Amino acid sequence: MDYIKKVIDENIDEVKEMWHKLHAIPELSFEEYKTQKLLMTLLDSMGYEPKKIAKTGVVTLLGNDSKAIGIRTDIDAINVNGPRHSCGHDFHMSTVLGAALVLKKLEINKTVKFLFQPAEEAIGGAKVMIEEGVLKNPEVTEMIGFHVWPSVPVGTIEVSPGPSMASVDDFIITFKGKGGHAAMPYVCINPLYPAMDFINTMTIKTKIENNPLNPHILTFTTLQCGTVGNVISEQAVVKGTVRTFDMNFKKKLQEQLLSEAEVIAKKHNCTVATHYNVYYPPVISDKDLTEKFVAITKNLLGESHVRPLEKTFTAEDFSFYCEEVPSVHFRLGISDGEKGELPLHSPDFDGSLEALYYGIYTLVNYVINS
Repeated sequence: MDYIKKVIDENIDEVKEMWHKLHAIPELSFEEYKTQKLLMTLLDSMGYEPKKIAKTGVVTLLGNDSKAIGIRTDIDAINVNGPRHSCGHDFHMSTVLGAALVLKKLEINKTVKFLFQPAEEAIGGAKVMIEEGVLKNPEVTEMIGFHVWPSVPVGTIEVSPGPSMASVDDFIITFKGKGGHAAMPYVCINPLYPAMDFINTMTIKTKIENNPLNPHILTFTTLQCGTVGNVISEQAVVKGTVRTFDMNFKKKLQEQLLSEAEVIAKKHNCTVATHYNVYYPPVISDKDLTEKFVAITKNLLGESHVRPLEKTFTAEDFSFYCEEVPSVHFRLGISDGEKGELPLHSPDFDGSLEALYYGIYTLVNYVINS
């Protein structure tokens, strides 16, 4: 461990400089061309042979065994008054670059595949990476991912087996009635009423059925119907999102949502069009792999600096890797009492660069001792 620490100490300033360069060129999903070019240049300078994948992604390999440990980072920014790294992906990239640099210098006898994945914030770049064969040749047998986390102190990580982040779906339900003058509602079919009935019914049902041991969220976010006070609209559009930690329950909730829309439309003598979009499954860390990761990391950081995490209803497309291979996803602390307190996606989001040191140390130590 002392030698690993020495190599990290010798290179941490270079890694921080990488962060500054990446932080300065935030790019949106599948538009990360400058980021891709910089990643390729940095990896090439370390002695790697990086390759492009998934349009704007990068993959590179350490070692030549037939099986590899995968380490993934996302690379895109989000639109917060323009492209901005307000979700910490600049921290993620720099940490993985630092791990790649240190592992290269240590000349270890391990095979590691480094995945620099585009479009986590949009349509699931992980799925595109997998479809293009990133888990093959050599075969990735386990995957490590992480996310920087506000309010978690620098030097501490949080990780637990099982689900840590929720699935995410959304829906658009359009009730179609018969428009007309607001003074003559008796010759119209007002679509606002079934829309409100639907929202109330589903809200009550999901609250009653919400098991605290297997929680879920159904949130209605918009109700659009009409623009003026004396006209009954032809249609009312309801939008919302569904978040769960259990794929079987997710399917049940989807079926219930769509079925209830049909029942309520019939009750109000109108028609309904339903669109249900399935996006990410939940992030689920493999039990055996997580227990191994925790044991190795506690030996490095100490018992009190490896904490269990609380599940969150936010989503992450790392979940697609979890469906393919045993995976573990941890949270990396970035708070130092001044930086790292504001939430992810805040326009003023920031974190302590000292987190890079602990992220690199955690990844390198795991690879060496796994």
